[in-house]
Amino acid sequence: MPNDKFVLFCAGEDSGDCIGESLVKAVASRCLVKGSGGKRMQNAGLAPLVDFENLPVSGFGDVLPKYFKLRKSFDELKAALDSPDCLGLVAIDYPGFNMKLVKRAGELRKPALYVAPPQVWAWKKKRAAELAKNPYVKLAVFFDFEEAVYREAGCNVVRVQHPFVEIKNEFFIPYSESYTLLFPGSRKAQALRNLPLFLNAVQGAENVVVVAARQELVSVFEKFNVPVVVAPQSAIERMAFYQSAEYAVTAPGTSTLELALSGAPFTVCTKPDLLTYCLGRLFVKTEFFALPNIIMGRLVFPEHIVPPWSGVKLQLEKSSKPKERILKELFEKLAVGKKLEQLALEFLGQLV
Repeated sequence: MPNDKFVLFCAGEDSGDCIGESLVKAVASRCLVKGSGGKRMQNAGLAPLVDFENLPVSGFGDVLPKYFKLRKSFDELKAALDSPDCLGLVAIDYPGFNMKLVKRAGELRKPALYVAPPQVWAWKKKRAAELAKNPYVKLAVFFDFEEAVYREAGCNVVRVQHPFVEIKNEFFIPYSESYTLLFPGSRKAQALRNLPLFLNAVQGAENVVVVAARQELVSVFEKFNVPVVVAPQSAIERMAFYQSAEYAVTAPGTSTLELALSGAPFTVCTKPDLLTYCLGRLFVKTEFFALPNIIMGRLVFPEHIVPPWSGVKLQLEKSSKPKERILKELFEKLAVGKKLEQLALEFLGQLV
């Protein structure tokens, strides 16, 4: 391709950074890649256009204080999409930006690939109808319940394998020492609400360690006078570390799925901001909020939503390691569809 042409990527959270790594690698082997992504995507070949650290936010109450920074980042990404040198868009999760960017790509008649689109099965189902009207976007989803909702809405949707599936047949050596691991969240405001709750719940436990999704969060967590480590970059290294967990407490998100696949016993817990809590009670229509439970369609791992006005006490259930049949079922549900690398190359083929 001409040297000045590029594909725009937009991921706004650490989970999107994990998903986007293999996509960027595949596209960057043939074309320039610019946009928004974390260290994994940048190491894979993404040239950042905005500061990724400003993007991870949780809930309505956390967005408002960062509105102007978020607006500036969005405008920079939109300007890149509008550039005649931009061939197309790869959007990953992060609907606050990506629903608008995908719509704009459609107006420009530029192809768009939206990986992990909005959770319309839980709320805001009208987003599926909006995406169905855009003939230039293809959706890539990881789970059967997502595919069903989008297909029913008339969207161009394809099922893809979750990148975590690749760890199943890998050999790795678990850590020799056991830990109590805390995953308060990858978004700073969310993590600061969750961490006091988590620390209080594991009082008296040995080898308590807080796991930061990225280096920038380490100094934030160290203020709580507890050991902090950054989650290993490699999925294999993360599995080896998570298998060392005597117990773990985690916020909702990608960590719940990785902990489940590692076979670690854990509880999922979050303390949302007041506005998100109230709106969620009104509009979110899902029986579970922990990703492994949603995928399995039943309560396998304990989960708690703590009201924002409550104190810092949380009584944890003692959970045992998931049985082998549970892990097998979970892996099977994640292994359906194309690999992300194949999907990326097919998308790139549209642009040549």
